[in-house]
Order: sequence, then C-alpha cells, then structure tokens
Amino acid sequence: MAKELKKSDLVKHWLLGYSSETCYNYERLQALGNANSIQPIIKRLYDPSQYAQEISKYMEFFNTEPSFMGTVIHGIVAAMEEKRANGEPISAEDIGAVRTALMGPLAGIGDVVSQSIVYPVLAGVCIQLALAGNFFGPILFEVAYKVIMLVLGYNMYMLGYKKGRNAILEFLQGGVMNRLIEVASVIGLMVIGNMAVSRVAVTIPLEWTFTNQLGEVVLNFQTGVLDMLLPGILPLGIVLGVWGLLRKRVKPITIIALIFVVGIVLSLLGILAA
Repeated sequence: MAKELKKSDLVKHWLLGYSSETCYNYERLQALGNANSIQPIIKRLYDPSQYAQEISKYMEFFNTEPSFMGTVIHGIVAAMEEKRANGEPISAEDIGAVRTALMGPLAGIGDVVSQSIVYPVLAGVCIQLALAGNFFGPILFEVAYKVIMLVLGYNMYMLGYKKGRNAILEFLQGGVMNRLIEVASVIGLMVIGNMAVSRVAVTIPLEWTFTNQLGEVVLNFQTGVLDMLLPGILPLGIVLGVWGLLRKRVKPITIIALIFVVGIVLSLLGILAA
C-alpha cells in the first residue's frame, strides 16, 4: 500500500519550519530546528522503529533563509521522503545532497526578498505613517510583514512539494525572481526618495537684498536658487553624501558625529536651518 502524506502533515512541517532557528547554534546552525520540523513527515511515512534513524539525518549542518523562500527546500524534502518511503531509488545521501546544494542559493534569494525588498519598502511606508502620528503605522507593518512572509513561505513550500527537486530551477529559469526584484527596486527607490525629501528637513536661509529701478528685490538662496534648479536638491545631496561615506567604509558613528558637528556649526553661522 502506497504511503501518502496528508495536507495536515505538510502544513505542520511548513509551520514547524519557522522554528528552525529556535535552537540555533554555531556547530550545526539550523539542524536541530529542522530535525524537529520534519517529525510529522517521518511519522506519517515510516515505522516507529525507524523514527530515530530517519530524523537523525537532519542533524547535519544546515542553514538557509527560513521564512520567505527557503521553505521551498522543506517542500522538496517532503516530496523526496514520500517517494523514498514508497520504494523509489532515493537515498538519505540524496536528500542530504539536495538540501546542501540548495541552502546557499535559497539563502541569497530569500535574504534579498525579505531584507532588501519587503522589509525596507514596507518599513518606509509605515514609518511615514508613524512619524505623522498615525498609530496604525507600526500595526500595519507587523501585520503586513507577517502576512507577506506566510503567504510567500506557504506557496514556496507547496511549490517545492509539487515540483520536487526541479522546482527551484523552474522558478529561476522562468525569470520570476528577476521581475520581482525589478518591480520592488522601483518601489523602493520611490520610497527612499520620498523619505529623503520629507525627513531631511534642511534649508539654506541666506538672503540678499538688491535695489534696482523696480525697487527693493530680495533673493532667497533656497527658494530663488536651489528650489528653482531642483526641489529637494539639498536633502538629496546630504543623503548621497552619507551613502558615499558608507561606501568608503566610514563608520556610522563617525558619520553621525560629523553630521552633528557640521550641522551645529553651520546653524550657528546662519548658513543652515531646519
């Protein structure tokens, strides 16, 4: 009789995968958490006398992005375990090799999605709400971040289970990741640009008074020169300056101190104002 995983087994395996860093350690990283999460799969497919042996193979060194994209590995593993339990020529070494081969690429992809796309874009929007005094800002961030994480994580897990070891290859070759990164990059640039203009509140209040045939003319350097050239050019210049210092590996604490000193001195001289 064929052994078949139930939907509840897959859901339990996927959800337990979020605890993969609960017992994180420097020797095996996520190994213990993964061994714990695979239990529903092992218990459904193998006899009790085989539990210890089958779970022990997940105690090998393992580390990947565990929440957004890395769940595809767990889905692939579940599919391979199901085929192995039904007599297909898949060894424990084969499963270990697939996990080892995929954990690096999926760590890179998952970190890009979670840390370079979802987190900064969502945080940028919600920070604006919070700074405006809207208490919904931090609530929206927590709820939306978790929803995106769970939706992506679940679908990637099921993709891995349904497609097996070829899932990640189809995903990459289809260009889905490239399109996702491109769209999110545009949105991210819009959010960062808006934050630079709205939150770096710096102006140059210098004014000069001229007298001509028409009478007295006042030229404000900020409104009459900088804003005419490019509105927000000063905040943009400051943001790009900080970015340039970071690229040169100047320590953040040094940059903060420099901003304080320059800002205070130029403010006292009447060159800068909020």
